[in-house]
Amino acid sequence: MNYDQLLFSELRLAAITVKDAEPTENDIVKAMTVNEELIALGYTLAPKDIVLLAGSEDIDGFVARIREYIGDVKAEPMYPDFPSQVMAMSEAQFRFHQMLHYLTTYGLETVPGVKVIRGWLPDMESTEKTKQDDALLNAKVLELIPAEDRYAVPYGKILRKTERMDDKERMIVRECAANLTAEELCGVTVTFKQNLLDVFNAIFTSELSSDVKLDCLHRLCQHTGDVWKCMDYALTRAGFHFKTSQKRLIVKLLESFPVQDFRANLILSGKKGERVLLMLKFLDFNEYSRDEAFKRAVADFRSGKLRSWESGAKFMAERRAPEALDIYSERPGMMLRHTTYLMRSGYSIDEIMGRLLPKAAALKTQTIVSLLNHFSRPEKCWEDNARYREAVELAPKLELLLEGRLAANDTPLKGKKVYLDTPEFDLDFSAIRVTDKSSEGGYIRSGLAYKIPDGVRCIRFFVYWNDTQRVDVDLHGAATDIEGKQINVGWNARFKDGSMVFSGDITHSDAAEYIDIDLETAKGKITVVSTNINLFSGYPTFGEIDECFVGMMAVSKTGEEVQLYDPKNCFFTHYLTGKYRFLHYGLIDVENRVLIFDGLAAKKSADAFYSQYDRSCGFSLRHYLDILLHSQGASEVTDPNEADVTLVMGKPSKETEISLIDANFFME
Repeated sequence: MNYDQLLFSELRLAAITVKDAEPTENDIVKAMTVNEELIALGYTLAPKDIVLLAGSEDIDGFVARIREYIGDVKAEPMYPDFPSQVMAMSEAQFRFHQMLHYLTTYGLETVPGVKVIRGWLPDMESTEKTKQDDALLNAKVLELIPAEDRYAVPYGKILRKTERMDDKERMIVRECAANLTAEELCGVTVTFKQNLLDVFNAIFTSELSSDVKLDCLHRLCQHTGDVWKCMDYALTRAGFHFKTSQKRLIVKLLESFPVQDFRANLILSGKKGERVLLMLKFLDFNEYSRDEAFKRAVADFRSGKLRSWESGAKFMAERRAPEALDIYSERPGMMLRHTTYLMRSGYSIDEIMGRLLPKAAALKTQTIVSLLNHFSRPEKCWEDNARYREAVELAPKLELLLEGRLAANDTPLKGKKVYLDTPEFDLDFSAIRVTDKSSEGGYIRSGLAYKIPDGVRCIRFFVYWNDTQRVDVDLHGAATDIEGKQINVGWNARFKDGSMVFSGDITHSDAAEYIDIDLETAKGKITVVSTNINLFSGYPTFGEIDECFVGMMAVSKTGEEVQLYDPKNCFFTHYLTGKYRFLHYGLIDVENRVLIFDGLAAKKSADAFYSQYDRSCGFSLRHYLDILLHSQGASEVTDPNEADVTLVMGKPSKETEISLIDANFFME
């Protein structure tokens, strides 16, 4: 994926070159026509961006550019008039065709040792697909930005979030880091430490002068703990070999902080201390250090005189020392993460929260939300009675802590009347994922639940892949019926079973596969369907395939003349780039008619087949928003005309609207 395509898929942004002259009336009419073409692709522009497009140099090729970003299914499935051809086919015919296909690919490769690029496919009639399905989903709002901001804006949007970047956000930031000035790179406060790594390394390995690098890196790192983390990353990517100038730079950077800070961050924990010892060796610290106080700190560290803060705190807690909670409360973030440890050490939840609640503003909202996601479903998490009681006791206290944390945020919601305009999503079935979000990214993050519109007859799971060598990608649908039994359809199972039908398993590149889940026939029989994708052969991981395009689509009309792929009806799509070969892609709750993008990798194919979906959702997005509004002194209204602020899930189309996703759910 190129940079502009990443901006589109991850941030719903498109950069355009704006002309100096004001757009004419004809320009506005032309831009409105372009917007109608975009709507046919499933996207639309806000009124202000229609005006921006009208005054741009890119208007003529804009639709073609967006069509390229959206992605396409460029090949027919094994049975081109799917699903009708498959539904009319006998089991014997389907299996015979599949056997011949396997024999002409894997069979020819393993028996005579001949390399096969394409296998045999049945000669089936392919009707010209001239008909489009109805528009089943609302068009998604796309935001435009001036070309001069195409690096600075995405860079700030991503790095200001207090959570780990996904893989595609990391790709964007690396591209930004290569195109921004040192001043622009340092002008954004990176709040999640893991996200510092790529920015630090970009500056560290740049052609900037040593003095400029030192100034930038010092401004980026808040303490020497950040330096050690970033140095570890840079050292690994340098093959554990720094140039002399790089060693001098790191030592100067470490010594630009107070020596007390340096001593405290040498050994935060035993494991981290071992890593710092290794880095000191590769850094030749004593040779390049010019400060005796720093040399003494390293000598004390190497001789074992320094004890980590964590080991000291745990030493006190294990002995039930009264001052242990005082020590922990100096680092409320660490105390929060060690809450269950402290409870098991004999401290009551009230004692712990008595120290944490006054310091709620210093905590990370994402950490509290992550813990609530874990502890809000105790009956699903543990069989151990003690752990169950622990979760039941802890969850409501965490909600109080979350409210205290959110109350400290200065948001546009404070004291306002708020209308939630999220008709496409079921907030009760949605969750805010933090540590367990998908590495595949996407503007709509994993865990959010789409409502399946009434007019949707079936959900179509599809994949298209292509590479210079033969690659075999497989789809699988695992349904659970109302009696709890598993029904499997796909490459290694049945090809049709009542509510699901598979288009056939193709084992070469430039190929497409589909699984249709019929919601009408599934109603009253199936509770949930797990959709999964697997890389059977060709490469170790999806990220090595030239192109692997996968998604979930709404369908109301099926037939020989109806197009199999329609971008305007896709709930979500992804170009897979991750370092894995088994992906649990999405979940369809048939009974409640919701669809959830999951996107989590599995260690083996069998693990990807079965859903761990719990329809109670635990700590839901609806619950989170209730706490947010209450903490901000805001009131929710049911009439949009009464609202001061309207919250939407996607990009705003009006000045009074705020995007929950762009605002990162006000977690910062």
